[in-house]
Amino acid sequence: MTWLDDFSFTPFEFQADYEEVELVTADGVNFGAWHFRQPGSPQTVIISGGHKGQRQGALGIAVALWRKGFNVVLYSYRGMPGSDRAPITFGIKEVLELQAVIAFARKRIPGARIGLLGYSMGAVVSLLGAAGEPGVQALVLDSPFSELRTLLIENVRSASKLPGTPFVWLAGLMFWLRTRCWLGACSPIDVLSSLEPRPLFFIHGGADGITNVNHSRRLYDAYRGPREIWIVQGAPHTGAYFADRPLYVERVAGFFARHLGLDVSSHLRLVEEEEVG
Repeated sequence: MTWLDDFSFTPFEFQADYEEVELVTADGVNFGAWHFRQPGSPQTVIISGGHKGQRQGALGIAVALWRKGFNVVLYSYRGMPGSDRAPITFGIKEVLELQAVIAFARKRIPGARIGLLGYSMGAVVSLLGAAGEPGVQALVLDSPFSELRTLLIENVRSASKLPGTPFVWLAGLMFWLRTRCWLGACSPIDVLSSLEPRPLFFIHGGADGITNVNHSRRLYDAYRGPREIWIVQGAPHTGAYFADRPLYVERVAGFFARHLGLDVSSHLRLVEEEEVG
């Protein structure tokens, strides 16, 4: 723990019924999580944040889903405050944290029916993690990228107007030296077939300047299982929640309610694709 943790919000500020959990990954990394409890309810949503975001950043949606009747688990990645120091791998090794959280949920929540909600890198972690976890039943994916190498090349070209491929090749080599992982290993579009026929709900800001909205469209177009997409015009990267909090909560809660079998008081019916101004 650091001084930053001591002066951060927790579920306590929201008067939520929760427990602080310490977990360990298969490769020995210790990390922290919050379990928002709904005794007697098997419906469970695991939230994975972005690569720089601490778990505190997703408290709003976590508490909202908990109040709808879901168990919620919100966790920190390796290298984040409250977790062991380790380099960020953009989802490749962070999948091990998600696997540990899923194992915890199955052990702690009888008959757990699990859905995943991920933001940016967390959406990629959710896709990669669900590919190896057939028990995961539904996924909400906010601002995912389809391929890490493609994303980096696009961003280099956008920032410098120079060819991105040579820079990304060098960055990939440095990345391997630091993490022993290759950038090409982080390619969510390649695992989509292993997720069928589970339902996926893609959310993306139309003004995303970090991960272009076309990444979600590629994933949506490539997936052959049940899928929905919601493009929020004018919203920046992972900004759909902040564009309209009540609407976002109702759509996400409604999706999970239908596919995890929870009766919530009210939610909006999702259409296959909708542009929101």
